[in-house]
Amino acid sequence: MSDILQEAWTKVIGQLTNAGSRIDALTKERDPVERAEGYRFITRVMSAMIDFSMEANGERPAFVRVMTPTRKFYGDCPDTVYHRASLQSGMRYRVWGNRGGCAYLAFCVYGLRGKRNAILLNVSDTEMVFEEDGSFELILSAERPEGSANWLQLDPAATTMVARQYFSDWATETPARLDIEPMEDTGPPPSPEPNEMAHRLRALGESVSRTLRATEMATAKWIKRPNEISFDSGTDGLASLFATPDNQYVGGWYKLAEDEALVMSGRAPKCRYWGVQLWSRWLESREFLYRPVCLNHSQVKLEADGSFRIVVAHRDPGMPNWLDTSGHGEGGVVFRWLLPEGEMQQPAFRVENL
Repeated sequence: MSDILQEAWTKVIGQLTNAGSRIDALTKERDPVERAEGYRFITRVMSAMIDFSMEANGERPAFVRVMTPTRKFYGDCPDTVYHRASLQSGMRYRVWGNRGGCAYLAFCVYGLRGKRNAILLNVSDTEMVFEEDGSFELILSAERPEGSANWLQLDPAATTMVARQYFSDWATETPARLDIEPMEDTGPPPSPEPNEMAHRLRALGESVSRTLRATEMATAKWIKRPNEISFDSGTDGLASLFATPDNQYVGGWYKLAEDEALVMSGRAPKCRYWGVQLWSRWLESREFLYRPVCLNHSQVKLEADGSFRIVVAHRDPGMPNWLDTSGHGEGGVVFRWLLPEGEMQQPAFRVENL
């Protein structure tokens, strides 16, 4: 007689072993730090997916903090607070809380199309109705309830909701207060059952494998084209990275010697928020608690004509708008424009000697 739990567990261990082997292959003859970061990346993904695959429940959803200063993946932004909640087909949900004073608030619903993540629905604060005190209610259901001011028609394929809050000034902007609850009484959770637990274990292993695949695919082309714009979400699909349709992402891969700097110049479009940051090979934000690896529109010192000039370098070049490579000779550098308006212009990249 087969043991469904042991089979599921063995498969998870095999997927983790394969992930380590893939990291070894991707980092062969490269900086050993990149390999070490790759193994740390797997543990960070595991940490998140244990929360979501093993513990989260669409019958009793809760908003759980996704990325933190030490749990990073999928191109996390240091100026963003992400919360995730699981959804289940056929159910109705009420999201409620208070808008707060963040620069931007939005709710995005995702589901699997085949084995890839897809954006199904998105609503931002510009499309929502709030009370005078900032309170709100958002209904997710197949049919619109009478009198609901904010409603999303829930696709049967929906599995996940991500709430995003952007901040341009953490000292003055206040977070939103968010909660989610089913509109039906589901009662207390049952005790673990072998088939259900095996299903969750299989989902855990597949989530780790899928995250690594998406990360590898996203960076494969960038690495081959250093120090130039090599991707633009306006033409490249990033839904598999849980991206939001309200953002446009533009960037590439830097590769610099000790005495070189990547100078990025251009003009930002009118938008709610824009920023630029450094990423690792594994689409993790660099260490933003202790180093200047991210700048947003409120922090960038503009030129007299309103354009920007931002410098990526291994050491402080003695000029404004420095992004610290933290000793990494290579890495991702990405701009994001949130709710941009008008014509978009890609930044110019050029390498200069310090």
